[in-house]
Amino acid sequence: MNRYEFEDKISDYLDNQLSISERRKFESFLDKDSEARDLLKSVRKTIDLLDTSWPQKASEEFLPNLLKRIEAEKSNIRIKSQTNEKTLLFGFSPSNAFLLSTALVCFIAISVNIFPDLTGSAQSSIVNEINQKTDSNQSTQVANDESPAFDADSSDSTGLPGSNIKLNDKIKLVKNQR
Repeated sequence: MNRYEFEDKISDYLDNQLSISERRKFESFLDKDSEARDLLKSVRKTIDLLDTSWPQKASEEFLPNLLKRIEAEKSNIRIKSQTNEKTLLFGFSPSNAFLLSTALVCFIAISVNIFPDLTGSAQSSIVNEINQKTDSNQSTQVANDESPAFDADSSDSTGLPGSNIKLNDKIKLVKNQR
């Protein structure tokens, strides 16, 4: 048996939980090693000290003072709970209720701005009114103006289908080469 095995089996030896063969090995190791005997004695002393209880003496006033203190704490708890119930708003302290309501107002304001109207009728009606005004103004100006600026440009060949435009290597298109 080595030292580590001995230390592991000390509590089993003291509790008589070792088998007979293990107990003989343990006792033979005790006979050979004086440090092991000292260690076993110190463990036994420690166990004996823990098993003995030391009587504690309290003054005669201890119990009445303790009972007074308990009653005082109980009354303080009642007073605090009554004052807390009066100052709570929907179960929140005033500062927390204010913070919660502010957060709720901010959430609603942001939600209204992000999702203004699912149909979009208010914005579309404003845009339609503006478009109608500009269209009517432009159509009256075009109808009244007979200048040659509105004539079709004869040099513009982009609208003609199948026309081949020669750029003379001045502009090179990457994907759509002509």
